[in-house]
Amino acid sequence: MKNKKKIIIIGANGFIGDNFCKKYKNRFNILKIGHQYGNLAIEKNWQNLPKAEVMIQLANFNSIEKSFSSPNQVIKNNINLLLNALAYCRKHNCKIIYLSSYIYGKKPIIPTPEFQTTDGNNPYSLSKIISEQLICLYRDYYNVNSVILRPFNVYGYGQSKRFLISNIINCILKKKEIEISDFNISRDYIYIDDILTAIFKSIYVNKKKLLLNIGSGKSFKVVEIIKIIEKFTKKKLIIKKTKQIRNPVQKTKARISSAKKYLNWEPKFSLKNGINKIIKYEKKNCSFR
Repeated sequence: MKNKKKIIIIGANGFIGDNFCKKYKNRFNILKIGHQYGNLAIEKNWQNLPKAEVMIQLANFNSIEKSFSSPNQVIKNNINLLLNALAYCRKHNCKIIYLSSYIYGKKPIIPTPEFQTTDGNNPYSLSKIISEQLICLYRDYYNVNSVILRPFNVYGYGQSKRFLISNIINCILKKKEIEISDFNISRDYIYIDDILTAIFKSIYVNKKKLLLNIGSGKSFKVVEIIKIIEKFTKKKLIIKKTKQIRNPVQKTKARISSAKKYLNWEPKFSLKNGINKIIKYEKKNCSFR
């Protein structure tokens, strides 16, 4: 393909970034930015980055639990990195696609629209809210073209085992015990390929002021996920008895009408299809006794 669009991906070695690079390596001229440029929260480390037309900003400290132990580090690192990214985009007239997260707090409207009040009830979420505000400022005052995507619970093959679906599949295939503190929390799960398609479509959309939920528009309890995985694996999950703790956010479910309208996007993978693909991948690429 002639004149491939130059895409710079910050956080190209992560779960979403790595999958995007693999899927679209022949479509774009992709500049994969990882640890080779050092800590990108430091301004001087941006000096030698090549010029690009579009930036996909995926890099950040993304553990809610760990963010409580190092709140200053998490907020400072995520904000400084984004400020440097925005300065780069302003300098090079580069569009930025920013992956935010679920930042709607404990008791949102269900299904949750983008105009729902945000709630920085942990350092990680707070850093995301501030980041979104900074992007809007650069868009309004410096004419930096931007798309903000708010993905709900992303899952897929190759994801870290610290995430629920990957962890359950790993434990059931390896016949390992798993601790689950709340079987009734309900989440909107979005398959990795659907996220990649949303990012792809964001590259070409012309509207400058976009902030969009990216989810399935459906919500599943932990107990329902376990039943799906047990059915596909024909195995029983070994659950370790643990104290049941009620999660403060009991249910998430995205309203995705805006993404359908402005990106011409909608999820293609059901939860069952996505889980089945992960199980097949794990059985093919891993050895289980």
